[in-house]
Amino acid sequence: MEKMVLTLLFGAKPVIKQLVLVLGLLCISSSPAFSHVESAFQLVKEKTINRNLALQFPVDKSFQGSKATFSDAKIHIDILDQSVKLQMTVSANSAEQRLTAKMVFTGKMQYDQFLESYLFEDLLLDSFKIEHDSYVSSLPIVKIIKQSLINDFEDIVLFNLTDINTLAPKRSADEIEISKGQLRFIWN
Repeated sequence: MEKMVLTLLFGAKPVIKQLVLVLGLLCISSSPAFSHVESAFQLVKEKTINRNLALQFPVDKSFQGSKATFSDAKIHIDILDQSVKLQMTVSANSAEQRLTAKMVFTGKMQYDQFLESYLFEDLLLDSFKIEHDSYVSSLPIVKIIKQSLINDFEDIVLFNLTDINTLAPKRSADEIEISKGQLRFIWN
Protein backbone atom coordinates (compact mmCIF):
# COMPACT_ATOMS: atom_id res chain seq x y z
CA MET A 1 0.00 0.00 0.00
CA GLU A 2 2.80 2.41 0.95
CA LYS A 3 4.63 1.59 -2.27
CA MET A 4 1.50 2.33 -4.30
CA VAL A 5 0.94 5.68 -2.56
CA LEU A 6 4.57 6.71 -3.06
CA THR A 7 4.48 5.68 -6.72
CA LEU A 8 1.23 7.62 -7.16
CA LEU A 9 2.66 10.73 -5.51
CA PHE A 10 6.02 10.77 -7.25
CA GLY A 11 4.76 9.83 -10.66
CA ALA A 12 1.53 11.82 -10.59
CA LYS A 13 0.73 15.13 -12.09
CA PRO A 14 0.87 18.24 -9.81
CA VAL A 15 -2.95 18.45 -9.67
CA ILE A 16 -3.21 14.91 -8.29
CA LYS A 17 -0.45 15.63 -5.73
CA GLN A 18 -2.36 18.67 -4.52
CA LEU A 19 -5.61 16.70 -4.36
CA VAL A 20 -3.98 13.94 -2.29
CA LEU A 21 -2.43 16.55 0.01
CA VAL A 22 -5.77 18.33 0.55
CA LEU A 23 -7.59 15.05 1.21
CA GLY A 24 -4.88 14.00 3.66
CA LEU A 25 -5.12 17.27 5.56
CA LEU A 26 -8.91 17.00 5.71
CA CYS A 27 -8.66 13.48 7.14
CA ILE A 28 -6.20 14.61 9.80
CA SER A 29 -8.15 17.71 10.78
CA SER A 30 -11.45 15.84 11.04
CA SER A 31 -10.08 13.06 13.22
CA PRO A 32 -11.24 13.04 16.87
CA ALA A 33 -7.72 13.86 18.09
CA PHE A 34 -7.78 17.22 16.30
CA SER A 35 -11.47 18.06 16.41
CA HIS A 36 -11.64 19.56 19.92
CA VAL A 37 -11.14 23.28 20.28
CA GLU A 38 -8.09 24.25 22.27
CA SER A 39 -8.84 26.36 25.28
CA ALA A 40 -7.15 29.74 25.43
CA PHE A 41 -5.85 31.49 28.50
CA GLN A 42 -4.29 34.80 29.42
CA LEU A 43 -2.23 35.54 32.52
CA VAL A 44 -2.62 39.04 33.92
CA LYS A 45 -0.22 40.09 36.64
CA GLU A 46 -1.15 42.29 39.58
CA LYS A 47 1.51 44.79 38.44
CA THR A 48 -0.15 45.14 35.03
CA ILE A 49 -3.51 45.96 36.59
CA ASN A 50 -1.93 48.36 39.07
CA ARG A 51 -0.20 50.24 36.23
CA ASN A 52 -3.58 50.68 34.54
CA LEU A 53 -5.18 51.87 37.78
CA ALA A 54 -2.38 54.44 38.18
CA LEU A 55 -3.55 56.01 34.90
CA GLN A 56 -7.07 56.52 36.34
CA PHE A 57 -6.09 57.96 39.72
CA PRO A 58 -5.89 60.35 41.52
CA VAL A 59 -9.50 61.49 41.37
CA ASP A 60 -10.52 64.75 43.04
CA LYS A 61 -14.04 65.26 44.41
CA SER A 62 -15.61 68.24 46.12
CA PHE A 63 -18.67 68.07 48.31
CA GLN A 64 -20.23 70.31 50.96
CA GLY A 65 -17.18 72.57 51.30
CA SER A 66 -14.70 69.72 51.55
CA LYS A 67 -12.31 68.39 48.98
CA ALA A 68 -11.25 64.73 48.81
CA THR A 69 -8.58 63.09 46.69
CA PHE A 70 -8.76 59.38 45.97
CA SER A 71 -5.31 58.03 45.05
CA ASP A 72 -2.88 55.11 45.13
CA ALA A 73 -5.42 52.61 43.81
CA LYS A 74 -4.06 49.07 43.76
CA ILE A 75 -5.54 45.62 43.60
CA HIS A 76 -4.61 42.84 45.97
CA ILE A 77 -5.03 39.27 44.87
CA ASP A 78 -5.76 37.11 47.91
CA ILE A 79 -5.16 33.43 47.23
CA LEU A 80 -6.41 32.34 50.65
CA ASP A 81 -9.98 33.57 50.22
CA GLN A 82 -9.75 33.54 46.38
CA SER A 83 -10.69 37.20 46.02
CA VAL A 84 -9.57 40.39 44.37
CA LYS A 85 -9.74 43.55 46.45
CA LEU A 86 -9.18 47.18 45.56
CA GLN A 87 -7.28 49.42 47.96
CA MET A 88 -6.96 53.19 47.74
CA THR A 89 -6.07 56.18 49.86
CA VAL A 90 -8.42 59.08 50.47
CA SER A 91 -7.24 62.47 51.67
CA ALA A 92 -9.84 65.05 52.66
CA ASN A 93 -9.34 68.61 53.80
CA SER A 94 -11.47 71.52 54.81
CA ALA A 95 -9.91 74.77 56.05
CA GLU A 96 -7.02 73.66 58.29
CA GLN A 97 -8.39 70.18 58.95
CA ARG A 98 -7.09 67.04 57.25
CA LEU A 99 -8.06 63.36 57.14
CA THR A 100 -6.18 60.49 55.49
CA ALA A 101 -7.55 56.96 55.35
CA LYS A 102 -6.93 53.64 53.61
CA MET A 103 -9.96 51.97 52.12
CA VAL A 104 -10.36 48.42 50.87
CA PHE A 105 -13.20 47.35 48.60
CA THR A 106 -14.54 44.04 47.48
CA GLY A 107 -16.35 43.79 44.17
CA LYS A 108 -16.87 41.78 41.03
CA MET A 109 -14.77 41.64 37.91
CA GLN A 110 -17.08 42.05 34.94
CA TYR A 111 -16.21 42.00 31.25
CA ASP A 112 -17.48 44.97 29.24
CA GLN A 113 -17.97 43.90 25.62
CA PHE A 114 -17.97 47.46 24.27
CA LEU A 115 -14.75 48.49 26.04
CA GLU A 116 -13.16 45.03 25.65
CA SER A 117 -12.09 45.51 29.26
CA TYR A 118 -12.53 43.96 32.65
CA LEU A 119 -14.11 46.35 35.15
CA PHE A 120 -14.27 46.23 38.93
CA GLU A 121 -17.94 46.76 39.74
CA ASP A 122 -20.44 46.57 42.61
CA LEU A 123 -17.94 47.99 45.08
CA LEU A 124 -18.54 47.24 48.73
CA LEU A 125 -16.45 48.94 51.38
CA ASP A 126 -14.60 46.19 53.22
CA SER A 127 -12.51 48.38 55.52
CA PHE A 128 -11.92 52.06 56.25
CA LYS A 129 -8.83 52.70 58.37
CA ILE A 130 -8.08 56.29 59.41
CA GLU A 131 -4.35 56.99 59.36
CA HIS A 132 -4.36 60.72 60.15
CA ASP A 133 -7.20 62.88 61.49
CA SER A 134 -7.00 66.55 62.51
CA TYR A 135 -10.76 67.21 62.25
CA VAL A 136 -12.55 68.25 65.43
CA SER A 137 -15.25 65.78 64.45
CA SER A 138 -14.41 63.59 61.46
CA LEU A 139 -17.66 61.62 61.51
CA PRO A 140 -19.47 63.90 58.99
CA ILE A 141 -16.58 63.90 56.48
CA VAL A 142 -16.17 60.12 56.77
CA LYS A 143 -19.89 59.68 56.11
CA ILE A 144 -19.72 61.98 53.07
CA ILE A 145 -16.70 60.12 51.69
CA LYS A 146 -18.37 56.74 52.08
CA GLN A 147 -21.57 58.00 50.39
CA SER A 148 -19.63 59.51 47.49
CA LEU A 149 -17.94 56.17 46.84
CA ILE A 150 -21.26 54.51 46.17
CA ASN A 151 -22.09 57.08 43.49
CA ASP A 152 -18.71 57.94 41.97
CA PHE A 153 -16.79 54.70 41.53
CA GLU A 154 -19.07 52.53 39.46
CA ASP A 155 -16.75 51.53 36.60
CA ILE A 156 -13.08 51.15 37.41
CA VAL A 157 -11.23 49.65 34.46
CA LEU A 158 -8.81 46.98 35.64
CA PHE A 159 -7.33 46.31 32.21
CA ASN A 160 -8.15 46.32 28.53
CA LEU A 161 -7.93 42.82 27.08
CA THR A 162 -6.88 44.04 23.62
CA ASP A 163 -3.98 46.03 25.11
CA ILE A 164 -2.65 42.88 26.76
CA ASN A 165 -3.25 40.36 23.98
CA THR A 166 -4.83 41.14 20.61
CA LEU A 167 -5.42 37.42 20.00
CA ALA A 168 -7.40 36.81 23.19
CA PRO A 169 -11.12 36.06 22.70
CA LYS A 170 -13.27 39.20 22.81
CA ARG A 171 -15.70 37.87 25.39
CA SER A 172 -15.92 37.13 29.07
CA ALA A 173 -13.64 34.35 30.27
CA ASP A 174 -15.33 31.08 31.18
CA GLU A 175 -13.20 30.81 34.29
CA ILE A 176 -10.84 33.02 36.28
CA GLU A 177 -8.21 31.34 38.42
CA ILE A 178 -6.65 33.31 41.24
CA SER A 179 -3.03 32.58 42.07
CA LYS A 180 -0.21 34.45 43.77
CA GLY A 181 0.22 37.86 42.12
CA GLN A 182 -1.76 37.03 38.99
CA LEU A 183 -5.08 36.10 37.47
CA ARG A 184 -5.53 33.45 34.81
CA PHE A 185 -8.43 34.05 32.41
CA ILE A 186 -9.54 30.86 30.67
CA TRP A 187 -11.76 30.55 27.59
CA ASN A 188 -13.06 27.11 26.61
